[in-house]
Amino acid sequence: MRALTKAFVSVTAAVGIAATGSPATAGTAVAGAPPAPAATTWQAMDTVCTSYTALDGVTSMGKICAEVQKRVTDTGSVTGRRGRVVLSPANGYEMKPTTYHWYAGTGLPEVCAGGCAPQSSAWTSPWSAVQTADSGPYKVQGEFGDGSLWDLHAAWGAWQTAAEKCSTYQAGTACVRYEVRRYRDTPQERSRLTYTPANGGYIIPKTIGVGSEIDGKTTGKTNDLCQPCTKRTKSYSVTATRETPNPAGTNEYYATAKFERPNGATSTLKASITG
Repeated sequence: MRALTKAFVSVTAAVGIAATGSPATAGTAVAGAPPAPAATTWQAMDTVCTSYTALDGVTSMGKICAEVQKRVTDTGSVTGRRGRVVLSPANGYEMKPTTYHWYAGTGLPEVCAGGCAPQSSAWTSPWSAVQTADSGPYKVQGEFGDGSLWDLHAAWGAWQTAAEKCSTYQAGTACVRYEVRRYRDTPQERSRLTYTPANGGYIIPKTIGVGSEIDGKTTGKTNDLCQPCTKRTKSYSVTATRETPNPAGTNEYYATAKFERPNGATSTLKASITG
């Protein structure tokens, strides 16, 4: 359990929903002058909204949205992210944001310096400080006027390699990686098989899987890569992804891949973490 928790600590943002806006265009370079810094623009990344009702399950308390934007250079690199919260209270109910964080191992900054006032009408917070370090999703939290709590997650972390196993053959090098990230509020895990050919060789990928053994119970997901079986003579990469089961007790989380080499031998690689 400790191993998986550690693997998730530094999850970062990487995979995107289609962004809006157009990158700015860099100016023309002057001969002999140092290169101009990359132009950047803020683009939409993710928005998550939740509607809330009172204890009667019918009366609307309103809606809360968490929004994240990404800062993108004219070459497509993401250099930062920022988040904010949008409140739409209803029927006189009050909402008050308190803190946020990026799963980056840092503290919990306040949404409003000195604390936000309770809001009973439509209100949008300032953007958070720009997050440039590797991190997971944006989580913003707060409370209603009756003291009950709420929280929302938006965006996702980049895939992080938690374990890796590589083998080099005459036909080239194959690696399998166990990778983790958070997608909004959901931990995910995946297996990645990569192959770099050598000496005119190839592999024939058979299966790729990701799984776990928790308190003696094994679960997993395996993708059949023989639909049909294909010789891979060039650099190759494939993944299998699933939501991470809840950790408990003694456990192992792993990625596996099986492939055939030119001599007819079948190889299996496994990368895992335990704790």
